[in-house]
Amino acid sequence: MTFANFLPSEEVDTLTLARSSGRVEVEFAREGLDNNLKHLFQSGCGRVRFPSVDNAHAPEAVLINTSGGLTGGDHMSYDVLLRAGANLTVTGQAAEKIYKSVGPDVVVDTQMTVEEDAYLEWLPQETILFDNARFNRVNKVDLIGSAEFLAVEATILGRQAHGETVQQAKLVDGWEIRRNGKLVWYDRFRFDGMMSREFARSALLDGARAMATIVMMSRHNADLVEPLRAVANEKKGRISVTSLENGPVIVRALDEKPHRLRQNLIALISLARKIITGADRPMPAVWEV
Repeated sequence: MTFANFLPSEEVDTLTLARSSGRVEVEFAREGLDNNLKHLFQSGCGRVRFPSVDNAHAPEAVLINTSGGLTGGDHMSYDVLLRAGANLTVTGQAAEKIYKSVGPDVVVDTQMTVEEDAYLEWLPQETILFDNARFNRVNKVDLIGSAEFLAVEATILGRQAHGETVQQAKLVDGWEIRRNGKLVWYDRFRFDGMMSREFARSALLDGARAMATIVMMSRHNADLVEPLRAVANEKKGRISVTSLENGPVIVRALDEKPHRLRQNLIALISLARKIITGADRPMPAVWEV
């Protein structure tokens, strides 16, 4: 009988290990005043639920990973399509956990397509990296015509309340956003090595344990910058707001306290939603747990 625990570490990744794989496809279309689900596919550990919301014209889709977390070699794939005029908020049931890997990366890839006059919100909860995690995430967004988009991705380095730290890990995080096929924003962050040493440098995270990016593409971009900066100036933590010509408005946030980062994100996203939609929208209920 052979036990993996007795093998040299360099041989472990040659074994056939159990992997989690999930895929979710969601398509919504506008029909009169309603936004209706037109296509749904879910497989493996990928699931999605559609909770009841106060505003029936602003539906929510809650993504679920039934495996309870991801580790090396796992793969999650999401595909969201909004037809012309549709409206949808996509969020996650809980923070996604990326556990230690014995070699391969966790890969999460997302494709979002937003057609003319449609509005998509991509609001997953935080991703938590554990020590020796290997994580590769890329979000690709195709906007058509006057389509609008609001998204956030937040990453936490270890669970502070549990006394966890991340000494070494791999993190690749990226965005590709196109408007009518033309690339308007490309962003790629890559690190592989001793995070505890390098991320303490002032030019990188300067000791922060949590980081986030908010991206907005809207006809209201010019109206977003100053109000978001005013909120940022009132908050503790480090927050910057940048507007790119013919591109998105981008908010970057760093914080030593993950919980404070979360509260700051809620304030910033809530304000952005109000400016873009013209209405006060509560954050998805899963964010309030």
